Amino acid sequence: MAERQRHLAGIQALLFDFDGTLVEPSIDFVQMRRAVMDVVRTHGIDEDAQERLGLMRTHLLEIIVHVQEHLAASGTPPEPFVRQAHEAILAIEIEAASRVSVYPGVPEMLDELAHRGLGVAIVTRNCRPAVEAILRRTPMRHDVLLTRDDVEHVKPDPRHLLAALEHLGVAGERSAMCGDHPMDITAGKAIRAKTIGVLQSGVGPEHFAAVAPDMILHRVTDLLDHLDGRCDVV
Repeated sequence: MAERQRHLAGIQALLFDFDGTLVEPSIDFVQMRRAVMDVVRTHGIDEDAQERLGLMRTHLLEIIVHVQEHLAASGTPPEPFVRQAHEAILAIEIEAASRVSVYPGVPEMLDELAHRGLGVAIVTRNCRPAVEAILRRTPMRHDVLLTRDDVEHVKPDPRHLLAALEHLGVAGERSAMCGDHPMDITAGKAIRAKTIGVLQSGVGPEHFAAVAPDMILHRVTDLLDHLDGRCDVV
């Protein structure tokens, strides 16, 4: 235990992913991908073109960007596609937000982090309306919330995290990034943050094997056991 505590010594701010980290995963990403790919096909991007663009190996938001760029380069106005694709994602996110549950102990954990003098940021690829709907139902203390609607570059681009740290006035190496997806770890390492992988139910540590976080937890609330009593002031 003592060795793990040293991993997070001197941390001044915690950056948290949202879905699957602070709240139970509720979004059906298979359904969401299917909905976006339906929109892709209606705009003339057949399976051969999808393969050339690498869409099958790309995250959803990046799929929209790739198709947008492809349509623009081919002389087709991309705006209708972009609007329809985001509408498809938004509808699924809003529906999921109506039934999501916060992980037990998370609001209390965030209160405790504030009591210890630590900054708290939520950095998520979710849309702001869905996140705010959840936060209205179950308030969770935070200093910064940056959804995909608030930034130009989203995770795993480290600029998403850096924008949150700028609000907090904390350097990357004095922060820790906590999330359930390897992209959270990748983004955290890019800003020299400590990285904490959180395992969802039924998922083993091998989920993070390719990115090697500094710490892996079964419950996000366990991180309180690995922090200093209060942060250092510099």
